[in-house]
Amino acid sequence: MLSSVSGWAAETRQLPVLPLLPSELSAAMPAKVKGWKLKQATAKNTYTKWIQTRGTRVFESEPKRKGETPLTLRVKLTDTGRFYPSVQHLSALAKRQEDDAGAGSLRKRVAGLKGSEQGFPDGRRQVRLLLEGRYIVEFLLPPGFKDAQLDLFLDAFNFRVLKGKKGKPVKKLPATFTMRSIDELKPERNRSYQMAIITAEEVKEMLEQILAVDPSIAEDE
Repeated sequence: MLSSVSGWAAETRQLPVLPLLPSELSAAMPAKVKGWKLKQATAKNTYTKWIQTRGTRVFESEPKRKGETPLTLRVKLTDTGRFYPSVQHLSALAKRQEDDAGAGSLRKRVAGLKGSEQGFPDGRRQVRLLLEGRYIVEFLLPPGFKDAQLDLFLDAFNFRVLKGKKGKPVKKLPATFTMRSIDELKPERNRSYQMAIITAEEVKEMLEQILAVDPSIAEDE
């Protein structure tokens, strides 16, 4: 599976695009993984300088022996819309670590996908992969997770539904955008709302117009 998606890595800096709908991104997420039970399946739009779409799946391992504590694994897939600041760090990090002899074995396995691995004191590990210079796949692996099982989760993705969805490059966001949130296991929680997008310059211009009508607003109390 790793070799089948390794050709997606891209370095070129391009204009961003608007991200996929949460339902479109969700269609690429893993739903069934042998030995694991799906506990959460959500996707939503987020905004931090650019609109993104993020899908989240939480899986719980099915214990093989009585009294065995199940493991919890979280998978995220983010459509950054090719917004450069969102992918710059991961791409640069992977490049710096290419020849790092001390890198973990799992990080070496996914290096061809522009991947990085980070360990935490509690034994958890975060593995991140950059695809198409746009999509970020993130695994939060529990202590005791066997690296070979990562292939099961990668195989469970349906990356084919993302191919060909390039989108039209845009220089700035639209004036309004419909933000959506879906929950596949509890669809009654699905939500959407309109978000107005305004720049700092537009805020300044608006305040100047308000003050021109009523200068007393700027007076100290």
